[in-house]
Amino acid sequence: MTFQNLSVEKLASDVALIRFINTEKLNPLDINTGKELTQILNDLKDDDGVRCLLITGSGRSFSAGGDIKGMKASIEKNRSKEYMDDLTRLLYGIGYELRKFPKPIVAAVNGYAMGAGMNLALCCDIIIASDKARFAESFSKLALIPGFGGTFLLPRQVPWAKAAEFCFFGDIISAQELLELGLINKVVKPEDLEKVALEHAERLAKGPTLAYARTKELFLKSYTKSLDDHLEVERQIQVESAGTEDYRIGVFALNEKKKPNFVGK
Repeated sequence: MTFQNLSVEKLASDVALIRFINTEKLNPLDINTGKELTQILNDLKDDDGVRCLLITGSGRSFSAGGDIKGMKASIEKNRSKEYMDDLTRLLYGIGYELRKFPKPIVAAVNGYAMGAGMNLALCCDIIIASDKARFAESFSKLALIPGFGGTFLLPRQVPWAKAAEFCFFGDIISAQELLELGLINKVVKPEDLEKVALEHAERLAKGPTLAYARTKELFLKSYTKSLDDHLEVERQIQVESAGTEDYRIGVFALNEKKKPNFVGK
């Protein structure tokens, strides 16, 4: 299917490459883009030919976040709250879906990742950034709170003071600073970005993707459970994992000193 704001390419390596292509508007996360991305994620979730997602931008931007012109028009029509309600229902659904997605997701941040664009990257599992990439929790510039899960993601990954700095001031943050804070995995030259990100995605696609999905699920559960409760949930899932085909493949391959060919089941 053809989309206006996104392109999707299924690669031979079982990786689905999702690219923002609305370069004229710096790849905004507007309502139309949200609808397209929602459909793409729904289509790929149960596609057995896709074992990892790779999300990137094009032009100067990964995603510039919200559609400022759309916001202005909603104020002029006295529909600002209705517009924001419609927009956030879509975007928050996407943020939730990315964190719960049963396959690993790699973000290749090529340029500006502003506001919701930054938090879209943070919702992915692995983040590779160009050294030209620039990030910002720019919501405060519009007197908004850090949406798209920003208030959930940041204080769990960086100290409170640093999260407050990013969110209160909304200043530009370099890829190198986020690397040093542990928010992203790797910073590379622009010309190497997609190659390196694809290498990561292909490695994940060849891995035990069901185990990855269960790991993501446990990460999220750990936020709301006590240590005692969480360890029992983790133990039960480990027992279930010992009944999977990938477990059998991994154990036999390690015993035979061979490379495992996981199937994700």
